[in-house]
Amino acid sequence: MYASCPRGPEKLNRRKLNTGASHDTLVEQSIPPITAAVGQACHRCFKGEVNGVTLQKCKKCRRVQYCGADCQKNDWKQHKAICNALHKLENDNSFGSVLIPSLPDEPVARFEDLHVVINKMVEDQAWHIEHVLGRPLTTAERNLMGWEPRCMGCGRTDRIMRMEANLNASSPKTLKACRACKMAFYCTEDHWRAVEHFHAREACEDGHDGLSQCHINQEIRLDVGLHATLSQRQIDQFRWPPERVKTSWTSLTGSNWTNEFGAEVMKKFRVSEAAVGPWMRAVSDSLSMPMTILWALENLNVGDSWTRRETLTLHILGAFEAEIMNANLFEEILHRLPEVKTLKLVLCGPELIKILDPIERGRDIELRTCPNCRRTGRKSIQQLFATTYHDLARTEKSKFVKPDLAVAFNSGASEDCTESWSKTMSFLAKSNIPSIFTAYHREEAEEEAKLLQRAGAKLLSALGPRKNVWGSLLAMQEPNKVIGFYAVNGWLAGGFR
Repeated sequence: MYASCPRGPEKLNRRKLNTGASHDTLVEQSIPPITAAVGQACHRCFKGEVNGVTLQKCKKCRRVQYCGADCQKNDWKQHKAICNALHKLENDNSFGSVLIPSLPDEPVARFEDLHVVINKMVEDQAWHIEHVLGRPLTTAERNLMGWEPRCMGCGRTDRIMRMEANLNASSPKTLKACRACKMAFYCTEDHWRAVEHFHAREACEDGHDGLSQCHINQEIRLDVGLHATLSQRQIDQFRWPPERVKTSWTSLTGSNWTNEFGAEVMKKFRVSEAAVGPWMRAVSDSLSMPMTILWALENLNVGDSWTRRETLTLHILGAFEAEIMNANLFEEILHRLPEVKTLKLVLCGPELIKILDPIERGRDIELRTCPNCRRTGRKSIQQLFATTYHDLARTEKSKFVKPDLAVAFNSGASEDCTESWSKTMSFLAKSNIPSIFTAYHREEAEEEAKLLQRAGAKLLSALGPRKNVWGSLLAMQEPNKVIGFYAVNGWLAGGFR
């Protein structure tokens, strides 16, 4: 899949590899947000109409837009290669004659069928462009392919319609955007009438709170705006670990993000209830991991004796950047379990080899905690192992101790390193280790649930496959599709013990 969230590494790179294989890693700097990828913001400074700027398309590739000559000139070094490749692709009639016939003329009846066609079309175009470039696409270039504006009814893009016009010696059509969100597109009024209901009025399954695709698109624009504001304050990634400590454990059953954090967020960031939305979504994105852990622990244990353990041990599988960069956010677990004295985090993942000093392997690393925790002698300890979980258990032998919970966030086990992940799943199930797996969206969660069941896990219905009440509210458009979203820990693939 080819996409990136506005504030982090692209989706493919967020997969949790469970072998020694290598992907690009680490966040590429200044990746244009989705508003720039769909032509609603400058590809260099990311400002759009909301900032009072007028955008103009690059005259050669006609894929990206700029607010002025200065931004276009400053971006040329990064844009030149893909610009030339896109121009060459568009003018390759032999390629166009093969590509275009696969697209339907009439609006499709099923989005799933259209998504298959679009995915194949994007793969073919990406292959062609990589062949021209002589190298793999960068994250920003992949985003231009995955988030290219396309008709919701038939999948056509402006480039495809220009290629059709060239082949037929006719005048090209251009896409029009939804007037409300400006992030959904159509090629004709007939196609728009066929899909408008799904876009503007029907609840989007992978969104939140029963909102439509149009409404969530509008939220995404606000989220990009908040990120731009934070970036101006030199805050590249939003993280907020609340410092208050609860006086006792309170069940999360029946609660939600607004109930648990709404008042705190408004007070902390001095925003009104009407303006708190983007802040709440950013908070949910940063705190989804600890809150999902607490939800899993509550559902996998009988009673609340687990909340009073001297040491609570968590094993995080397939760990890499997200868990390392957000280590301080796990302190929210201590803050909600005041009787726990030590939180022990064991991070395990083959990709850690890229950032782990060998001398640190398995060594206790005490993380900095808030003043209240330090004053009361409560602490958070981290251990790092650059290996798969089943191999860790095998090499550690008698030193391996079962955790209170093993968790794999957005593992992508059904798409990458499936054989290795299956070995880990089998070990978890046979060892009766309380475990939880999360996923970006429903399809992924359902496929991982099948893998878990084949590995012998008896899934608890409350923990998936189903929407995760503590998944991030920060939705992102699915790449290579015309409808649908994904979110960090958006779904629970399965929990078992």
